[in-house]
Amino acid sequence: MAVKKNATAAAGAAEKEKAVNTTTKEEKPVSGANGEATEGEKKEGETVTLAYIGPSLPAGLLKTNKIMIGTREEIEKELAAVLEKYPLVGKMLVPVEKMAEKKNRAATAGNILNKYYTDIISAIAANERKEE
Repeated sequence: MAVKKNATAAAGAAEKEKAVNTTTKEEKPVSGANGEATEGEKKEGETVTLAYIGPSLPAGLLKTNKIMIGTREEIEKELAAVLEKYPLVGKMLVPVEKMAEKKNRAATAGNILNKYYTDIISAIAANERKEE
């Protein structure tokens, strides 16, 4: 009986811990898709290190796990031709510190990153059929 009460008390304490707000005033709430900050929350002109977690694109346009350093605008300018042909590539550029987490999400069915990944693969196949 005592064991059951201790387990119940521990579960109740764990539940209370989850409810405590630990966000400091300096931290901004996460409001973007997949827990990413929205563009308005990012500092403009800030140097970032991004990784591409989507499928490798044909003709060596962009390889999986490519790391890019610069401002978001510089990186998108460098990838302008790729983004024109495959617009979802921009959604698969993630901060390096979140790369492992986002790659796992991209591999999990039912996740938006997984949908972007499969849509890019479909676009690659469609472009290859057009070129034949």
